[in-house]
Amino acid sequence: MRNLLGRLWNNTFHLEGKFIRTAWHLFVPSKVTQEFFKGKQDRYPHPIRMFAIVMFLFLFMVNAMLKDIESGGDGEFFNYQTTVETETGDSIVKDESISDYDRMRFEVARYDLVQDYKKLPDDWKLPQTNQVVDSLQRSFSHRHQMSIEPLDSLLKAAPDTTGFGVNLFNGQGKVQIAVMDLVRYEPEEIIRRYQLNNWLQRTIVRQAIKSYKSPEAFLHAALGSLTWAILVLVAAMSSVLGLLYIRQNRYYVEHFIFLLHFHTGAMLLLLIATLGEQFHLWGDDMVGVAAFLPFPGMYIGMLRYYNQGWFKTLVKFWLYSICYLIAFILMFALGMVVVFAFY
Repeated sequence: MRNLLGRLWNNTFHLEGKFIRTAWHLFVPSKVTQEFFKGKQDRYPHPIRMFAIVMFLFLFMVNAMLKDIESGGDGEFFNYQTTVETETGDSIVKDESISDYDRMRFEVARYDLVQDYKKLPDDWKLPQTNQVVDSLQRSFSHRHQMSIEPLDSLLKAAPDTTGFGVNLFNGQGKVQIAVMDLVRYEPEEIIRRYQLNNWLQRTIVRQAIKSYKSPEAFLHAALGSLTWAILVLVAAMSSVLGLLYIRQNRYYVEHFIFLLHFHTGAMLLLLIATLGEQFHLWGDDMVGVAAFLPFPGMYIGMLRYYNQGWFKTLVKFWLYSICYLIAFILMFALGMVVVFAFY
């Protein structure tokens, strides 16, 4: 059984000499690709497998970091400024990390508490009971980082109907969902109550509510799509390199493997820099350096791999960079749309 599992590990992840050698050589622009097409494929793991391993490790690290941030209370995406009452009774303004949806949920709970008290018989609403309810709602507000409101103003307050706006993007304006509905009902019930009959309207509203209530889930889904997004980007940019070097009569796969190795090395460099920063092996600046190095690395890689003069390579590098930026923006937008629609 040990032999079987060991072979499975080696065949799946190739985490032995091949992996270490490839990881080191990936930091030398175009070296692995040049040796790959010189017939030395057996010295290195399959390019797609190597890319998948590095992306798996990178996404695993990023997701672990996000979950650690979320569990520590700093993972929300919206900062909310609150007035907090201290133990001595003083009120201070404090920046707390709390999502808009949680704030709405707590406000609705407090509103329900006060409204339930409002429905009691008048002879039950004595000064002492007013003090009890006021103390309860103040404690609730303090616990959930909400602004402290006196009971009298809360008894007169009307429910918030501004709520959450969803742009439909199809010429039909904006759906404004009341706070009460957003907190109390599931997306399907909201769709039914607001009589959204169009498929596109229902999809946009349903997914918008899901992402608003749980932005962390949307972020994790977007990160999960990063692997295929980069592969599609590599496939598209391989065609651009084919056009830039059309006179060299290279096969498409030569450009594809070159870019696959380049992106694998860039992600591996960023992975190592981020891990080192997490374990305090070096400062935060190292991550910025790791994010910048692929730019000159790509130029050097093109210079060595395609073996043209530095000026021609520089011109083609800038043309490639412009196309890459456009393709990246389009791919990012398309990826966000796909993740938004199906996560």
